[in-house]
Amino acid sequence: MVFVTALLGLLAPFVERARGAVAPAVPGVVWWTVLVGLSLSGLLAVQLRTARAMALSRADVTRLSASDAPELHDRVERLSALLDRQPPAVGLIDSTTPNCFSVGGGDPMIVLSSGLREQLTDAELDAVLAHELAHLQNRDATVMTLATFLPALASDRPVAGLPRWLRANLFGGAVLFALIVAAGWTDPTSPVSLLVAAGLSLVLGGVGLGVLATPVVYLTHRLSRDREFAADRAGAMLTGEPEALASALRKLDDAVESSPETDLRSMDSLVEGLCLLPYGFSRDESADDDGLTIKLRSHPPTDRRIERLQSVAAELEGGEDESLTRPELS
Repeated sequence: MVFVTALLGLLAPFVERARGAVAPAVPGVVWWTVLVGLSLSGLLAVQLRTARAMALSRADVTRLSASDAPELHDRVERLSALLDRQPPAVGLIDSTTPNCFSVGGGDPMIVLSSGLREQLTDAELDAVLAHELAHLQNRDATVMTLATFLPALASDRPVAGLPRWLRANLFGGAVLFALIVAAGWTDPTSPVSLLVAAGLSLVLGGVGLGVLATPVVYLTHRLSRDREFAADRAGAMLTGEPEALASALRKLDDAVESSPETDLRSMDSLVEGLCLLPYGFSRDESADDDGLTIKLRSHPPTDRRIERLQSVAAELEGGEDESLTRPELS
């Protein structure tokens, strides 16, 4: 929102001329409201497309056709039919780290690692696929793909090689500089004035970005934790076997804890935020922390997720609520 406002502010003189030529009778407030709304919609569409492509590219995903993995496609089609939805595409990551994630958009996809396929039983694999389908059915994958876009953008090329504090200052400074110029606090025709504004923006931009980003990241991670619980429950309802999902979570978590770091692939927060378990396809914590980083848990603790699944199993066994026998996904 800040970025769109700053950009439109810079373009204000040209936008006003366009309004005078195209729709002079339209009040300025209405004109700008519609323009901001359309700009935000376009930005969100670009974010979803870009974030989806970034996630699949960074994870080095290979799309699997039905002939490549017929048994896996059969599972996805069978579970999708229970939800009365078209089955998503299926992708594979050649990694020994067991994990999976899903991405939304016009071409939704469930992505699994080779390590996950090798370590799970049939019932556990069904449970994990049902969990990811629940995310897609509830559009969690689309929401979280968008939510993880902006944090990941700061680590993307061409600034990936820069220290984190400088990356933050560059992005925050660019927006702050646009706001300063758009607000008329500096003379855009004066090189010295623009240079001073750019310097102040670079120095203060990272601070401003951190202040704005902290609540956004916190709320995003809170949303992620809540949606993981919801997808766990919905997936368990879909298969009718909450114990299988609990077993899969425990098995995968234990497998990663015991894996040597040399066998694991480094992965950034964009992919980690979308995964079944919160480590992406890596448990490597040896990377240097060269700047300000907001450390928040994006997933509920595995033990807490298992406890809730055990409660679901008890409800199903006791038949406390007839609605529990069918998945209700909104």
